[in-house]
Parts: sequence; structure tokens; C-alpha cells
Amino acid sequence: MPSHQATVTNTGLRGLLFAAAVAFAGSAAANTPAPPAPVLAGTPHLLGRGVISDSDSVANATFTPDGKTIYFSKHNPGWAHITIVESHHAHGHWMTPQVAPFSGFWRDTDPHVSPDGRKLFFASNRPVDGGRTPNSHYDIWIVERVSGGAWGSPKRLESSVNAGAGGAYPSVTRDGTLYFEAQRNGRPAIFRSEFKDGAYGPPAPLPFCDTGGCTNPVISSDDRFIVFFATDRGGLGGADLFVSFHRADGRWSKPVNLGPAVNSPSFESAPGLSPDNRTLYFSSDRIDPAPRMRRVTYAELERELHGDQNGLSKIYAMDISDLDKLDPGG
Repeated sequence: MPSHQATVTNTGLRGLLFAAAVAFAGSAAANTPAPPAPVLAGTPHLLGRGVISDSDSVANATFTPDGKTIYFSKHNPGWAHITIVESHHAHGHWMTPQVAPFSGFWRDTDPHVSPDGRKLFFASNRPVDGGRTPNSHYDIWIVERVSGGAWGSPKRLESSVNAGAGGAYPSVTRDGTLYFEAQRNGRPAIFRSEFKDGAYGPPAPLPFCDTGGCTNPVISSDDRFIVFFATDRGGLGGADLFVSFHRADGRWSKPVNLGPAVNSPSFESAPGLSPDNRTLYFSSDRIDPAPRMRRVTYAELERELHGDQNGLSKIYAMDISDLDKLDPGG
């Protein structure tokens, strides 16, 4: 009896100690902060300071497959005039941009060169009937290379894409699948249209955009991930860039904020990708937050107003070769 009582007592004590240890471990785990979210290692830098990113508002960088020609848009602060321009890289630097041969009259924007370099998609308010009255909304247009390498005449994409209020910000994969933004139910969303038998099929909205709020999509050439901006998903500023990864079974991952390496308290938008999908280009209207320490001179004021961070949109470039670390299923 005494020995049996001792056994019960010792067993009970071990149980109490074990229960206390489990409770302590659970409490410690509950109070342990979650691991920090992955952050991209790259650092944004101005693209072509003074030539591409000058003192004007610029956005929408896209490149020919060899990376030696860039197309982008320039616009005034009120967006009354938007023009697609091109620049060539030679002798180690970007040359003075020229107006693209298919632009310069209407409001043309959102250029995107196809991965094979044979097509360039863009958005425009040019009239469909060839008249002089601008369209009330943007449609997606295309120019294709002709003999000699020049661009042919712009053609409006078929009505399956340019339905209702039209579309904008086109981006295509190697197999011709088209992604673009459009308003079908009063809010902007991203749509996907497969290219089959020489035509684009009925566009379908991406599942994470079924309630709207997704804008400016750029798809990787291998259809593996998409970058876009949103203003209603939280973030660091007025608009942030997000990424979603495309699964082999067709599903899309939950969009992830690209984080403080890319996004700032300002407005980030207009993403683009290098031909190898390893460099992200985006526009930002950053303003130098440093207060003036003394009264400025007129020359200093001019430098401030025309500087890199004067509140007008500039194009930034950033290495995103480590983008996969943001994949929630990776």
C-alpha cells in the first residue's frame, strides 16, 4: 500500500510537470512573433537618368528582345497629352528619345513589345473609324513588323478584347496569351484572353480581381507570374505593386505586396519586365521628403523642381531575380 501510493504520487507529479511544460511552451509560442515577411534584396535605381527618366513624367517601360531599344510613354501632369517614344542604347548609354513612328497625335500609352519582338501592343484613344474625333475610352491596338523591320500601320484588336469600355495595359506571353486591364462592371480588373487559331478568345477576369481594384498588369513571358498595382489592398502608399504566381494547374496564388524594396509612401504603378523577366521596371512619383534647412536660392529651387524626386513619375529599375521568395506556395 505505501509503495503503491508512492507510485501514484510520483506518476501524478510527473504528469503535472509535463502539463505545465506543455502549457508554458504553448504560451511562449503564442507570444513568439511571426517570422518577418520575405523582402526582395534588390535596390531600385533610376533608369537612364536625364534621358529616359528626365524632369518630365514618364512610365511604361518595355524592351525589344535584345534589350537595346526601349519604348515608354511621356505625359503632361494633367494627362491631356500622352505619347509613346523610343530610345536606343548605344556606346554605353541611352540615346535621346524620339517619338515612335505610330504615335504623336492621339493619346497613346501602355506600350508592350511581344517576347519575339514582332508585335507591339498599346492603348490609344484614336478613333476606330479613322476620323478626327478621339474615342471616349482607350482601346488596345497593335503594330507589327513589316519587311525591313519597320512598324506597320496600327490595327485595333478584335471586339472580344475591346468590348464595352475597351481595354488598356496589354501584356502578352510567348504563346500569345493576352493580359490586359478593363472595366466590365464599373471597376478595373485584369483579364486573360488566350490566342487560338489566329484570334483572341473571350476574356476572363483573374480570380483575385473578381471584385475589381487590379490595374496595370504585366505578365512574365513564361506566364509564371504577374505584377500589377492596386490601391485597395493595403500597403505603403497611394498605390503599391503586387505579385501573383500562376500555378501549373491554372490557379493563381494570393497576391503578395512587393514590399518596401519596391513600394514607398508614394504612388507606384506601370510595371514592366526585362526580356529575361529578371528586372522589374516601374514608375513612382516620389518626392524628396528632406526639409529645407535654409532659404533656397533660385538656382537651388530649379534643381529641386527638376530633380529626380520632384513628384512627377519617373521610371525605376530593380533586380528581382529573387522574386520566388515571395511565392506563398514556393
